[in-house]
Amino acid sequence: MAGGGLDGTLVVVSSDRTRFLVPPQGPRTMQQSLDTWAESVTLLEGVFESLDDPTLGSPVDGAVFAAPLPRVYHWAEGSSYLSHMERIRGGRGEALPDRHRERPIVYQSGGAPNWPPRAEVPLPDETWELDYEPTVFVVTGDAPQGTTAAQAPEHIKLVGITNDVTYRRLLVEERRQGTGTYGSKPGRGFAPFLVTPATLGTAWQNSFLRAALQCSVNGTLYGAPRADRDFSFGLPQIIGEFTRTRPLIAGSMIGTGTISNGDTECGFGCIAEKRGVEIMESGAAVTPFLSAGDTVTIEAIADDGTSLFGLIQHTVTRME
Repeated sequence: MAGGGLDGTLVVVSSDRTRFLVPPQGPRTMQQSLDTWAESVTLLEGVFESLDDPTLGSPVDGAVFAAPLPRVYHWAEGSSYLSHMERIRGGRGEALPDRHRERPIVYQSGGAPNWPPRAEVPLPDETWELDYEPTVFVVTGDAPQGTTAAQAPEHIKLVGITNDVTYRRLLVEERRQGTGTYGSKPGRGFAPFLVTPATLGTAWQNSFLRAALQCSVNGTLYGAPRADRDFSFGLPQIIGEFTRTRPLIAGSMIGTGTISNGDTECGFGCIAEKRGVEIMESGAAVTPFLSAGDTVTIEAIADDGTSLFGLIQHTVTRME
């Protein structure tokens, strides 16, 4: 949560996401817990189990949370959901990369700043075409170079979601210049809680999140794509792709890319996808990109209705 320095203060949240405790001993930040995971996890699980007592802990409501890892060492992602790529590139009349169905496209796209769950998203110029993108990510422990997809799950320590904010017009410019995605990614906003795969239970199967990511703009639902459908590559494959040439250090965040389903009845995980479908169906895009004053909310909802990681709520702010 917020406070305690640039890396925040580590807290443990009850299973019903209503109460939290600061561990009485051990790591003081999330990164410290990952650096010493083998020892820290037992202590943190003990604090978590103690919160079964409803009289313990402080209320989550009213608490101010920072990003779970305010200063991440490494953010990288792959394109797991190819319907996302097909729609946004199709809307621009661009072809997909060769062999895009055979091997995940992976890339590093900036790290800090990591925005808190409730944050203002800067928009210096509305022609930059601001968009939201719900993404599932995992936080790894130390994963050596050569880690295979089969070995990757043992290195996944925590799971979360983020709003992978994008300036679409700048992204197109960077790709056409052949540069990496940097200026088009001003930061990411994170849900307040990270959860271990074991704690997710049936919501985490075969390293995929069984949940719908509900995305709304100004209270209007734009989509609720499911993270466990229509994927071409899983997180273990993406981790294996990254570790072909380098190790991953503890605290690395590895994302799935924008959640997207082939069935448009699930709605859309970003505005660019919705506009791409509008162009393909009618020849013109109708839905506008985000403007100053717009509020975006993103939440991962499990099959039993649980909000798995808490709410992301971002308000677009014009920068003069």
